[in-house]
Amino acid sequence: MPDGARELRVVVTASDYDAAVAFYRDVLGLGQRAAFAAEGGRVTILEAGRATLEITDPAHAAYIDEVEVGRRVAGHVRVAFEVSDTPAVTDALVAAGARLVADPVRTPWDSLNARLDGPGDLHLTVYTPDVYLRPRARLDSRVHLAEPDPTWPATGTRLVSGICEALGAAALVVEHAGSTSVPDLPAKPVIDLLLGVADPADEDAYVPALEGAGYRLELREPDWHEHRLLKPGPDVVGHDEVNLHVFAVGSEEIDRMLAFRDHLRTDRRDRELYRDTKQELASRTWAFIQDYADAKSDVVADIMSRASTGPASMAGTFVLVSGPPASGKTTLARDLAPRLMLPLLAKDTLKQALMSELEVPDLTASRVLGRASAAALLALAAHSGGAVLEGPWNRGRAAAIGELPGPVVEVFCRVERETAVRRFRARAVSRQPGHFDSDRTDEELWSDEVTEPVAGGWPVLEVDTTVALDIERVARIVRQRARY
Repeated sequence: MPDGARELRVVVTASDYDAAVAFYRDVLGLGQRAAFAAEGGRVTILEAGRATLEITDPAHAAYIDEVEVGRRVAGHVRVAFEVSDTPAVTDALVAAGARLVADPVRTPWDSLNARLDGPGDLHLTVYTPDVYLRPRARLDSRVHLAEPDPTWPATGTRLVSGICEALGAAALVVEHAGSTSVPDLPAKPVIDLLLGVADPADEDAYVPALEGAGYRLELREPDWHEHRLLKPGPDVVGHDEVNLHVFAVGSEEIDRMLAFRDHLRTDRRDRELYRDTKQELASRTWAFIQDYADAKSDVVADIMSRASTGPASMAGTFVLVSGPPASGKTTLARDLAPRLMLPLLAKDTLKQALMSELEVPDLTASRVLGRASAAALLALAAHSGGAVLEGPWNRGRAAAIGELPGPVVEVFCRVERETAVRRFRARAVSRQPGHFDSDRTDEELWSDEVTEPVAGGWPVLEVDTTVALDIERVARIVRQRARY
């Protein structure tokens, strides 16, 4: 399969070339990447930020026209631009010669959209996503950067502890991030916290608890890693000094933010580059603080190109893959081990090898050998420097697992009873012909299964192995939980 397209470019033929360039470059504000003039004519290439191609059917196109205009107006191509202030941009475009088709209107998907006809016979939408749940405070001034404060790390630690206390097990990752977490770096005196939860869209699972701790939801960005932003409410002292960013555990954005932080902590040159960029940008006047943050995007991308974004080392970590024997845990453990760069130690593999070598004669001896295999595997793991441990672990092994010389993360493969029993019967008959008691009821078989995580005080990730899994995301979650 060939590589995907690397850029979307819309080519517009305009009879009044100069007017079109001035309109889209100087009024709408698209940055000029390049311009060429030759005997064949002239062309200007303008940057429009992120490019996407939206495919719609006629019914949806008619619906959008009805929402934004009140009647069917667009042809088969409509060009949409995200802007920071739809009414202001609309007025500027009309003043520059665009024909207003429909005034800005609030849409059902929480954006402010306007329609215009622009140069080059382009039918335009300009829109502003309304991701803020409360009116944003305008800055209209320079940004205040404070000198590095030695109390920032302690403040971050205290705030992290408060989040953990408020959320309990729902707080899957909590970190102090942002410039205040980097020594010797000037910063806005605002502590940025990073919170990973199971599903940011399930706000009932964490927002009420955080509200009880004094926070309130300020921003919702479902299209960007399901990002949510909370800040302490106005009745909390220092409420402008904390930003709590929420992402789904396993999100690449969590890895990116922590990799950027860790790189700046150790790389003096890039720390100084970031400092100088921040100070230069802070000297300018900005309408909103987010505009200042967005202006740092290029230097952040440059630094990230040198930061280590590969998988974090899992050395010394033990990943316990548990669940019923027929839950798919064997396949999951085998897929995870290379992605986590850890050896795989499987209880059943060890047991079967010993049974074959010792020529175990009956099922009773097999069960005794199974218990011995679990103990032997844990003894081997203690000297492995970290491993993926696969087996039908039960809570009777919790104490021994807890004594392993490193952090433990458990991945529990949950499966429905009917599926587990059916798989177990087929598996047992194939492995132990003549020894399997087919008269045992499903209830008796299920009572012997590992139906709950070991949960010995370490992080637990439950997965449904009856559906297709994104193994890379599972591996990211494991790495993030182990780090936290």
